[in-house]
Amino acid sequence: MRRVLPLIALGAIACLTGCSFLSVLHSNEPPTAVIAAQPVQGRAPLRVEFDASGSSDDGTIAEHLWTFETGADEKSANGVRAVHTFETSGIHTVRLKVVDEAGLAGTAEIAITVENTPPLASCRFSSDSPVVGEYVLFDASPSYDPDGRLVDFVWDFGDGTSTRGTQVGHTYEEVGVYSVRLTVGRRRRDRLPRPHVHRPPR
Repeated sequence: MRRVLPLIALGAIACLTGCSFLSVLHSNEPPTAVIAAQPVQGRAPLRVEFDASGSSDDGTIAEHLWTFETGADEKSANGVRAVHTFETSGIHTVRLKVVDEAGLAGTAEIAITVENTPPLASCRFSSDSPVVGEYVLFDASPSYDPDGRLVDFVWDFGDGTSTRGTQVGHTYEEVGVYSVRLTVGRRRRDRLPRPHVHRPPR
Protein backbone atom coordinates (compact mmCIF):
# COMPACT_ATOMS: atom_id res chain seq x y z
CA MET A 1 0.00 0.00 0.00
CA ARG A 2 2.81 2.44 0.69
CA ARG A 3 4.06 2.12 -2.93
CA VAL A 4 0.60 2.61 -4.50
CA LEU A 5 -0.36 5.91 -2.77
CA PRO A 6 2.38 8.07 -4.40
CA LEU A 7 1.26 6.85 -7.85
CA ILE A 8 -2.35 7.79 -7.17
CA ALA A 9 -1.33 11.26 -6.02
CA LEU A 10 0.73 11.84 -9.16
CA GLY A 11 -2.19 10.75 -11.32
CA ALA A 12 -4.49 13.27 -9.68
CA ILE A 13 -1.99 16.10 -10.25
CA ALA A 14 -1.64 15.16 -13.92
CA CYS A 15 -5.42 15.17 -14.38
CA LEU A 16 -5.80 18.59 -12.83
CA THR A 17 -3.01 20.00 -14.96
CA GLY A 18 -4.54 18.55 -18.12
CA CYS A 19 -7.98 20.08 -17.42
CA SER A 20 -6.44 23.51 -16.92
CA PHE A 21 -4.58 23.26 -20.26
CA LEU A 22 -7.74 22.29 -22.14
CA SER A 23 -9.67 25.33 -20.79
CA VAL A 24 -7.09 27.65 -22.35
CA LEU A 25 -7.41 26.00 -25.76
CA HIS A 26 -11.19 26.51 -25.87
CA SER A 27 -11.41 30.24 -24.93
CA ASN A 28 -14.10 32.11 -26.92
CA GLU A 29 -13.17 34.74 -29.53
CA PRO A 30 -15.46 37.51 -30.87
CA PRO A 31 -17.06 36.82 -34.27
CA THR A 32 -15.89 38.51 -37.47
CA ALA A 33 -18.49 40.50 -39.42
CA VAL A 34 -18.29 40.60 -43.23
CA ILE A 35 -20.66 42.53 -45.53
CA ALA A 36 -21.35 41.84 -49.20
CA ALA A 37 -23.63 44.30 -51.05
CA GLN A 38 -25.01 44.53 -54.58
CA PRO A 39 -25.00 47.17 -56.02
CA VAL A 40 -22.90 49.64 -54.02
CA GLN A 41 -23.59 52.62 -56.30
CA GLY A 42 -26.44 53.86 -58.47
CA ARG A 43 -29.23 56.37 -58.91
CA ALA A 44 -32.06 56.85 -56.45
CA PRO A 45 -34.27 55.11 -55.65
CA LEU A 46 -31.54 52.44 -55.24
CA ARG A 47 -32.47 48.92 -54.08
CA VAL A 48 -29.50 47.15 -52.48
CA GLU A 49 -29.24 43.51 -51.35
CA PHE A 50 -26.99 42.82 -48.35
CA ASP A 51 -25.44 39.48 -47.38
CA ALA A 52 -23.66 38.62 -44.10
CA SER A 53 -23.07 34.93 -44.84
CA GLY A 54 -19.31 35.57 -45.08
CA SER A 55 -19.17 36.37 -41.36
CA SER A 56 -17.50 33.78 -39.13
CA ASP A 57 -17.08 32.69 -35.50
CA ASP A 58 -15.33 29.94 -33.57
CA GLY A 59 -18.78 28.87 -32.42
CA THR A 60 -22.21 29.87 -33.69
CA ILE A 61 -23.44 33.32 -34.70
CA ALA A 62 -26.78 33.92 -32.99
CA GLU A 63 -27.76 37.35 -34.40
CA HIS A 64 -27.18 39.47 -37.50
CA LEU A 65 -28.23 43.08 -36.87
CA TRP A 66 -28.29 45.67 -39.71
CA THR A 67 -28.46 49.46 -39.37
CA PHE A 68 -29.14 51.69 -42.40
CA GLU A 69 -28.34 55.41 -42.21
CA THR A 70 -30.77 57.36 -44.40
CA GLY A 71 -30.09 61.00 -43.70
CA ALA A 72 -31.43 62.03 -40.30
CA ASP A 73 -33.19 58.68 -39.76
CA GLU A 74 -31.95 55.17 -39.13
CA LYS A 75 -33.65 51.92 -40.04
CA SER A 76 -32.76 48.42 -38.91
CA ALA A 77 -33.23 44.80 -39.92
CA ASN A 78 -32.35 41.32 -38.65
CA GLY A 79 -31.13 38.26 -40.52
CA VAL A 80 -28.25 36.93 -42.57
CA ARG A 81 -29.61 38.75 -45.64
CA ALA A 82 -31.39 42.09 -45.86
CA VAL A 83 -32.76 44.39 -48.57
CA HIS A 84 -33.01 48.16 -48.31
CA THR A 85 -34.05 50.89 -50.77
CA PHE A 86 -32.31 54.27 -50.52
CA GLU A 87 -34.65 57.05 -51.61
CA THR A 88 -32.32 60.05 -51.28
CA SER A 89 -28.97 60.80 -52.86
CA GLY A 90 -25.73 60.89 -50.88
CA ILE A 91 -23.28 58.49 -49.23
CA HIS A 92 -25.10 56.21 -46.80
CA THR A 93 -23.35 54.08 -44.17
CA VAL A 94 -24.63 50.56 -43.50
CA ARG A 95 -23.48 48.74 -40.36
CA LEU A 96 -23.59 45.05 -39.52
CA LYS A 97 -23.28 43.67 -36.00
CA VAL A 98 -22.94 39.92 -35.48
CA VAL A 99 -23.34 38.40 -32.00
CA ASP A 100 -22.34 34.88 -30.97
CA GLU A 101 -24.03 32.63 -28.38
CA ALA A 102 -21.78 33.94 -25.61
CA GLY A 103 -22.79 37.56 -26.31
CA LEU A 104 -19.52 38.63 -27.94
CA ALA A 105 -19.94 40.90 -30.98
CA GLY A 106 -18.11 41.91 -34.14
CA THR A 107 -18.98 44.83 -36.43
CA ALA A 108 -18.40 45.93 -40.03
CA GLU A 109 -19.67 48.77 -42.22
CA ILE A 110 -19.95 49.63 -45.90
CA ALA A 111 -20.68 52.87 -47.78
CA ILE A 112 -23.44 52.96 -50.41
CA THR A 113 -23.25 55.84 -52.90
CA VAL A 114 -26.63 57.00 -54.19
CA GLU A 115 -26.52 59.38 -57.14
CA ASN A 116 -29.02 62.16 -57.71
CA THR A 117 -31.70 61.46 -60.30
CA PRO A 118 -32.41 64.50 -62.52
CA PRO A 119 -35.92 65.95 -62.18
CA LEU A 120 -38.45 65.69 -64.97
CA ALA A 121 -39.84 68.95 -66.34
CA SER A 122 -43.38 68.76 -67.69
CA CYS A 123 -45.96 71.49 -68.35
CA ARG A 124 -49.37 72.21 -69.79
CA PHE A 125 -50.95 75.43 -71.02
CA SER A 126 -54.43 76.77 -71.59
CA SER A 127 -53.99 77.45 -75.33
CA ASP A 128 -51.46 76.32 -77.92
CA SER A 129 -52.66 78.81 -80.56
CA PRO A 130 -53.41 82.07 -78.75
CA VAL A 131 -54.11 85.33 -80.53
CA VAL A 132 -52.16 88.51 -79.86
CA GLY A 133 -52.94 89.80 -76.37
CA GLU A 134 -54.65 86.60 -75.23
CA TYR A 135 -53.90 85.48 -71.65
CA VAL A 136 -52.27 82.02 -71.55
CA LEU A 137 -51.90 80.05 -68.31
CA PHE A 138 -48.80 77.88 -68.01
CA ASP A 139 -48.77 75.07 -65.40
CA ALA A 140 -45.64 73.16 -64.28
CA SER A 141 -47.33 71.04 -61.60
CA PRO A 142 -46.89 67.76 -63.59
CA SER A 143 -43.11 68.11 -63.10
CA TYR A 144 -41.52 65.95 -60.39
CA ASP A 145 -38.23 64.88 -58.82
CA PRO A 146 -37.92 61.11 -58.13
CA ASP A 147 -35.55 61.54 -55.18
CA GLY A 148 -36.22 64.99 -53.82
CA ARG A 149 -38.39 68.08 -53.97
CA LEU A 150 -38.56 70.66 -56.72
CA VAL A 151 -37.66 74.11 -55.45
CA ASP A 152 -37.59 76.22 -58.61
CA PHE A 153 -39.59 76.61 -61.84
CA VAL A 154 -38.10 78.95 -64.44
CA TRP A 155 -40.09 79.88 -67.56
CA ASP A 156 -38.60 81.35 -70.76
CA PHE A 157 -41.43 82.40 -73.05
CA GLY A 158 -39.27 82.78 -76.15
CA ASP A 159 -40.09 86.47 -76.65
CA GLY A 160 -37.34 87.83 -74.41
CA THR A 161 -39.32 87.56 -71.16
CA SER A 162 -39.04 85.07 -68.31
CA THR A 163 -40.41 84.44 -64.83
CA ARG A 164 -40.55 81.91 -62.00
CA GLY A 165 -43.43 79.97 -60.50
CA THR A 166 -45.39 76.72 -60.66
CA GLN A 167 -48.35 78.39 -62.39
CA VAL A 168 -47.78 81.60 -64.36
CA GLY A 169 -49.59 83.56 -67.01
CA HIS A 170 -48.29 85.34 -70.12
CA THR A 171 -49.55 87.28 -73.16
CA TYR A 172 -47.79 87.63 -76.51
CA GLU A 173 -47.88 91.08 -78.07
CA GLU A 174 -46.76 90.15 -81.59
CA VAL A 175 -47.64 87.45 -84.12
CA GLY A 176 -45.02 84.70 -84.34
CA VAL A 177 -43.96 81.19 -83.36
CA TYR A 178 -42.48 81.05 -79.86
CA SER A 179 -40.60 78.24 -78.13
CA VAL A 180 -41.43 78.06 -74.42
CA ARG A 181 -38.78 76.53 -72.17
CA LEU A 182 -39.36 75.28 -68.60
CA THR A 183 -36.40 74.52 -66.32
CA VAL A 184 -36.95 72.84 -62.94
CA GLY A 185 -34.51 72.18 -60.14
CA ARG A 186 -32.55 74.16 -57.58
CA ARG A 187 -32.67 77.94 -57.52
CA ARG A 188 -29.92 79.53 -59.55
CA ARG A 189 -27.91 82.55 -58.49
CA ASP A 190 -29.16 84.77 -61.30
CA ARG A 191 -32.15 86.89 -60.40
CA LEU A 192 -35.33 86.80 -62.38
CA PRO A 193 -38.60 88.55 -61.60
CA ARG A 194 -40.49 87.13 -58.64
CA PRO A 195 -43.10 84.44 -59.35
CA HIS A 196 -46.41 85.92 -60.31
CA VAL A 197 -49.61 85.12 -62.15
CA HIS A 198 -51.02 87.51 -64.74
CA ARG A 199 -54.75 88.02 -64.28
CA PRO A 200 -56.87 88.42 -67.41
CA PRO A 201 -58.70 91.71 -67.70
CA ARG A 202 -62.30 91.65 -66.55
